[in-house]
Amino acid sequence: MTSVLLKQQIEGILTLTLNRPAQLNALTWELMRLLNEALEEASVDPGVRVVVLTGTGRGFCSGGDLRSREQIDAGDPVSVRWSADPVWKSVGMRASHVKRLSQSPILLHTMPKPTIAMLRGPVVGAGLCLAAACDFRIASQTASFATAYVRAARPGDFGGSYLLPRVVGPAKARELYLLGDKIAADEALRIGLVNRVVPDTELETETQAFANRLDRGPPVAYRYIKRSLNAAESMTLEQVIELEAYNMMQCSASEDAKEVLRAIRDGREPKYSGY
Repeated sequence: MTSVLLKQQIEGILTLTLNRPAQLNALTWELMRLLNEALEEASVDPGVRVVVLTGTGRGFCSGGDLRSREQIDAGDPVSVRWSADPVWKSVGMRASHVKRLSQSPILLHTMPKPTIAMLRGPVVGAGLCLAAACDFRIASQTASFATAYVRAARPGDFGGSYLLPRVVGPAKARELYLLGDKIAADEALRIGLVNRVVPDTELETETQAFANRLDRGPPVAYRYIKRSLNAAESMTLEQVIELEAYNMMQCSASEDAKEVLRAIRDGREPKYSGY
């Protein structure tokens, strides 16, 4: 049986592929759980330097699969218990279950290595949140974007209320949420929702080249860059300067920083170890 999440690693680049093409890769409990597990492993695996998230078929992710949300994920004891225990039908318990399975945006946003969303076709609801959680978004000209929650008379989840204002600004985020309109790839580029828009036939090639560049870069520096940027979202300028000073000194003592000096001396490109 084919997994709903595919994993492939080439050198330091791990590609995770949502694999429900007939449903435009809509998220089920099982897919959410498997994605959480894969990202948790990738975040601590020194052999993984870059994570690419994408989907099979003609769409990245059409959001949560509402029609499957009452189905059991046999690999998740909580899901099995939920189906059998009436207590788990309460709003609080259901919310706790959803929160536990919604860790992927946190992992993509905070893991100490670059993350890239490779996007084509619909990028909707929770799918848009996953894309917004990544450090970079590379989109095909076929890509389209919508929060879509308001169309289902729901407020949204998966961290979008936190992520989208930081990517496109609070005014545009409110517009995307409250109106729920679909926007095309070129408009997404204009408002800063994506970093690149490329022809669909070039999406894989362009994303691979982008990931290769990051894979050749300094992993220790990436770790501290993300730590500083993420911390700055809730800190004062003085606090950020203090943190940056500490991170600079920590990073400067790494083998990667010393390798840069050796490479300059030898007239070659540095070869980073990640230590």
